Amino acid sequence: MIKMAWTEVADESELKAGESKAFEVNGKKMLISNVDGNIYSIDSICTHMGGDLSKGKKENGIVICPKHHAQFDLKTGKVVKNVGGFVRAMTRKEASDLKSYNVKIEDGKIKIDL
Repeated sequence: MIKMAWTEVADESELKAGESKAFEVNGKKMLISNVDGNIYSIDSICTHMGGDLSKGKKENGIVICPKHHAQFDLKTGKVVKNVGGFVRAMTRKEASDLKSYNVKIEDGKIKIDL
């Protein structure tokens, strides 16, 4: 069994309701988001063609990839809407779910279980 480690990534005060913040731990790009007052973390690189989700539009708990518009749930990392048929045909690839991470707040610090 692999032991996970809690890693501090931000102060709770840095993330207001509806906001997201990109960060990197050990070369892994991740995104933390405040959705309805709760903090969540998912990978920040789109599984379709590597778009940077930190640059994507975020609304109603969803992030839209700026590259080909795949949509992901900020709470779970699950694909909400995949890339369109034309893009899928041209790239021969679909988006798949992103990894999500356990989050806790301790002494005002946001920590991710990596």
